[in-house]
Amino acid sequence: MEPRAFKFMVKKTRFYLNVVRLIQFFHKVDVRLSHFILPLVLSLGAALFEGISITLLIPTVRGIIKMDFSFVKEIPILKNIVAQAPQMFAVTNTSIFVLLLAMIAAAAITKNILQYLSAVGMAHQVRKLSNQLRKNIFKRYLSFGKQYFDYNNTGSLNQVLIGFTNAVASQVMILESSLTSVFILVAYLVIMLVISWKLTIFVMLIFPLVAYSSKWVIEKIKKSSMIWAEAHTILGRRIFNTLSGILLVKAYVTEDSEEEQFNDASNAIKELESNIDKKRCLVPLVHEIIALVMLLLFIAAIAFLVVKKGSGDVAIFAVYIIIVRRVFTYSKESSSVRVSLANMEGPMRNILKVFDDQDKFFVIGGKKEFKGINKSIEFNHLNFSYKKRAQILKDISFSVEKDEMTAMVGPTGAGKTTLINLILRFYDCPSSAILVDGIDIREFTVKSLRAGIALVNQEPLLFNDTLRKNMTYGLKRECPDEELMTIAEKARLHEFILKLPKRLDTVIGDRGVQLSGGEKQRVSIARALLKDSEILILDEATSSLDTHTEKLLQEAVGQLIKGRTTITIAHRLSTIKNADKIVVIEDGRFVEQGSLNQLLKEKGKFYRYWEEQKFY
Repeated sequence: MEPRAFKFMVKKTRFYLNVVRLIQFFHKVDVRLSHFILPLVLSLGAALFEGISITLLIPTVRGIIKMDFSFVKEIPILKNIVAQAPQMFAVTNTSIFVLLLAMIAAAAITKNILQYLSAVGMAHQVRKLSNQLRKNIFKRYLSFGKQYFDYNNTGSLNQVLIGFTNAVASQVMILESSLTSVFILVAYLVIMLVISWKLTIFVMLIFPLVAYSSKWVIEKIKKSSMIWAEAHTILGRRIFNTLSGILLVKAYVTEDSEEEQFNDASNAIKELESNIDKKRCLVPLVHEIIALVMLLLFIAAIAFLVVKKGSGDVAIFAVYIIIVRRVFTYSKESSSVRVSLANMEGPMRNILKVFDDQDKFFVIGGKKEFKGINKSIEFNHLNFSYKKRAQILKDISFSVEKDEMTAMVGPTGAGKTTLINLILRFYDCPSSAILVDGIDIREFTVKSLRAGIALVNQEPLLFNDTLRKNMTYGLKRECPDEELMTIAEKARLHEFILKLPKRLDTVIGDRGVQLSGGEKQRVSIARALLKDSEILILDEATSSLDTHTEKLLQEAVGQLIKGRTTITIAHRLSTIKNADKIVVIEDGRFVEQGSLNQLLKEKGKFYRYWEEQKFY
């Protein structure tokens, strides 16, 4: 096989692989291709009526040239139409001419109506595609383990969810328009073959030249698409980092630096998009020039045949030239198929990464429903490490007894919060490392386990929504105002709420920015009170409170933990005086445990921490 022929086959193979990859993409993201069948059928109908209107030009032009339309009665289909009204069409050429014009107009109008319906139908399906894609990606995000979000920036994830789905949808819209051009092109080629298969073969030999002329441009667009997707990811990360850390930006007076970095990232995208636009616009220009030169040569050849050789029907050749000109126009538009596929390459790859199971850190639950604790939660020689990091927990063994308060203390980074995350199954732990009444925690369904645990974080997790929505988040029932205010009183929020203009319906801002640190913490505690779970986890729950509020809150917490299994983490040791058991964790290892009095008598690690905090 010759090198050129081999390269052409490779290029065609790549094109078909791109089409297959697009089909696989739709399958992977759970989008049904069957929804696009009706718009494509309408496009085929439009192409058919375009062919009919062009075909009817031949007898029309021939009749005008000869000033006689009587030959129409010999054309099979037209003969039948004329025969339906012999009195109307038998006398004058005018009536036949009007009939032909009316049929051309009807075919053209029908073609445009079908093309419009196809475009509207495709637009509707593309919007559904974009919507379904967003929902599927968001559903995937929700299924990933916490460790996935530890390693991936929220701005980048948002770019995939919103930016890349829109990019794919817009290119699918362009792709549909290009496919319509392909259908019309096929209709033209059929007519051309009927008119003259020899001339048509000559014309078709031009197409490889037109297609090859844009090969290098298509490849460059594909590469630029990959870089564009990465640049958008960087910009999304930059936006999120700056806006989420706006207080840090202002505190360190780095507005100018942040603006400069954002401008650089935005300018990079602008340059890439301009570069892609230049390449994309170059494709039709190259096609137009080649098509024009070839058309002129083709017209010269037809003129030679008609004038010098006296062969052929002038009307047919005239219509043939019109068809050839339109073929080149539609072939230029149909080439957008490859351009669209190239433009989708970058966004599609980033979206497909979301649907790849690699490094998603799924936490797979068991089949047993968690119905509470009968005896204890036991840590059984627990070892744990994050991906590509040193071991965090090393042979941890201790138990949390039912209806008791167990406090975990130790320096920052000792592994206390990691233990909490493993109990909640935010991360997956080794088999039989955490047991509930002797049952591996992995055997319980994740939903039922987490439903039985109420969590109050060191950094309160609040949404940009009303106070009511934040307090009742996760509840499966309606909660009347009276109950909310009772809970608010226990959490020492009652007086604060009464001072708000809209009370429970006051919007508290992004991450509760309109609340003080203590107020945010108390909202989080009120939410845990409403959940009313058997297990309560307090991760530095009172660290953001002033001394007076802390005292009041400790009274409420004291009532709350009665009859509940409570696990609390605290750096401020004065808050755990009433703990039934204190467990000391240091450098990921279990050090000692016991009641407050026992540990103080033993004068071990805890005694040292206690002495260091006597000032408090």
